[in-house]
Amino acid sequence: GIDVLLSARRVGESGFAYGVDMTDEMLELARANAQKAAATNVEFLKGTIEDVPLPDASVDVVISNCVINL
Repeated sequence: GIDVLLSARRVGESGFAYGVDMTDEMLELARANAQKAAATNVEFLKGTIEDVPLPDASVDVVISNCVINL
C-alpha cells in the first residue's frame, strides 16, 4: 500500500489512487497505513491481475510492483 499512498500524495486532492491486492491480509495492512497517513483519496480493492475490480478505461496510470507470476 505504500506505493498507493505515494501516488495519492502525488496526484493531490484532485486525483485518486487505487490499490489492488488478492489477499485480505495485505488489504488490511494497506488500509491501516492509509488511515495512519490520513489519506482520503485512496481505496484498496480485492482483485487479481486477471480481474481488476474497476471499469475498463477508468484510470490514467497503472503501476505494478512486487507482482509474482506463479
